[in-house]
Amino acid sequence: MKHLSLFSTFFVFVFLHGYSQHYSVETISPQLKDGVDAVTRYHSGSFEILSINKAKYSTKRVITIFNKDGNHNALLSVFYDNLRNINSLQALKYDSNGERVEKIKKSDFRDESAVSGGTFFDDSRVLWYDLRQDEFPYTIEYEYEISYKFLYSIPDWHFIDAYDESVEYSTYSVKSPESLAPRHKTSNANDPLITKEDGSVVINWTEKNIPAISFEPYSSPLSDVAPKVILSPSTFEFEGYQGNMSTWSGVAQWQNSLNAGREELPTETVQKLKNMTSGMSDYEKIKTVYEYVQENTRYVSLQLGIGGFQPFPAKFVDEEGYGDCKALSFYTQSLLKSVGIKSHYTWVSAGNNPPSVDPDFPNDTFNHIILCVPNQGDTVWLECTSQIMPFGFLGDFTSDRDVFVVTEDGGKIVRTPAYSLEDNFQIIKSEVELFEDGNARISSNIQYSGLKYDNLVGVLNSGEEKQKKWLEGNIKISSFILEEFEFQNNKNQIPTANLDAVLVARNLTSKSGTRYFLQPNLMNKNRFIPNKDSNRERKININYETAETDSIFYTLPESHVVEAFFEPVEITSQFGNYRAEISRLEDGRILYFRSFEQNKGQFDPSTYQDFVDFHKKIVRADKKRISFKKKT
Repeated sequence: MKHLSLFSTFFVFVFLHGYSQHYSVETISPQLKDGVDAVTRYHSGSFEILSINKAKYSTKRVITIFNKDGNHNALLSVFYDNLRNINSLQALKYDSNGERVEKIKKSDFRDESAVSGGTFFDDSRVLWYDLRQDEFPYTIEYEYEISYKFLYSIPDWHFIDAYDESVEYSTYSVKSPESLAPRHKTSNANDPLITKEDGSVVINWTEKNIPAISFEPYSSPLSDVAPKVILSPSTFEFEGYQGNMSTWSGVAQWQNSLNAGREELPTETVQKLKNMTSGMSDYEKIKTVYEYVQENTRYVSLQLGIGGFQPFPAKFVDEEGYGDCKALSFYTQSLLKSVGIKSHYTWVSAGNNPPSVDPDFPNDTFNHIILCVPNQGDTVWLECTSQIMPFGFLGDFTSDRDVFVVTEDGGKIVRTPAYSLEDNFQIIKSEVELFEDGNARISSNIQYSGLKYDNLVGVLNSGEEKQKKWLEGNIKISSFILEEFEFQNNKNQIPTANLDAVLVARNLTSKSGTRYFLQPNLMNKNRFIPNKDSNRERKININYETAETDSIFYTLPESHVVEAFFEPVEITSQFGNYRAEISRLEDGRILYFRSFEQNKGQFDPSTYQDFVDFHKKIVRADKKRISFKKKT
């Protein structure tokens, strides 16, 4: 009883002395209220570790919402499954004076499957309720408790979890037996208060009066700059599989224990692959196996209990022809092993702005599995869930980031390849025949490579009708008829695609009196100008580098002559380089040439206005015109 009373007394103290329950908007400090979307009035969380495979989490939050941008806070969703149970749940609505207008019980919440259409097996469900109100400002309050039948992960605590939202009071506490005390790391926040008694340890973080953080384009994710606490267990158990997360080696050993004994393949499949790869180099074998997987499997999401971490047996995938990222990567690994190629199961955070991986703080922040094939030092990376991705190409989904490679004797943090300026390019070559009525016939060849190809990969593998629709929506000419086109897909390790297209443009030139005017940059005008930000605080992040060149040859009507060219434009900046010029060729044609290079890097906040100006100049240069008239 003494053990429990310590915990209860602690939270009674926090509530009575840390926060007064008064929800009138008038009581919020102007420094926290002015110009924000919402203010968190009170936010508490507690996580109690009961045993190596049991825990419970409770939270209470009161938030005042000032406008539509803050409304996302009022869409309350609480998830559960066979390993997580919602013990209690309720919500309250208040008006701007802090007066209660409605109480919502657990039975009032809608209970629905949390499974998307692309998920095949998943027991996740969600209780949700729309707490939005019509008149601003308004306040909502909710609290719930969840019990866990595992101790694989511990909820992190983000004192601020959205831009333009401030916080009056936020506290988080974790209680555990000393033998199961979790590891923790505090970022941009006060150090915790740690107390111990009778074999238990309580770790508490508290922050007050946190000002809102404004969104800044091209900056690090909010989670990297806002105050937060991340936690991870040391010893844990998930569905009977015990592990130790205090070292990356321990994490790898746990994953290996989940994978062990599941690599068996049908004899017929092994013999087929051996026959297919006989006499090949290792590189050719890897490519053959990868393409075999692409041709014979499809991706489905499978998230059920330990299935969220354990791949299906290779034999299952072989027989059924489907699997999720874990299953398809493990299946590919098993096939490679059958033909004598070693590979490594690899955890990765896929998508934009992946969280950084701390080599000194083992923690599962990953959401995807790929395969690392050492190939005698010439490492090949395989995205095993895609039936269309070129062999050895990761695209921007998983390239240029830290990943966790699981090896037989442990694990290590390595970085996936970044694609360079020489890899990521777009080259446009066009012939344009101008007619006296202002229309034109355009024949173009466009080559896409690297990450420029990545933006197009879905289109390349769609049918002709979808390709035509995509072209009609993406060719930046105001009015045209697409007469013919053809895509060529070159699935190299740095893939390229070629597009040949013929179109007729209407009113490509404009007329004023006896003069005709033309913007010679047809298909690649830069219209993007970053938003102004005079109070920039965070670095400018440009995550990849690209190059573009345009060469457009114009043939004027025989009866016309160019009257005026624009002067060559050259813009040099730490953010990139731009050049545009127009010249007369010996055969009477006109050549418009444009080049643009975007540099990669982190740039000082003080240079943000230079960044804006750089793009403004490019937008102006891309709009430059030439004039021509009839010969006299």
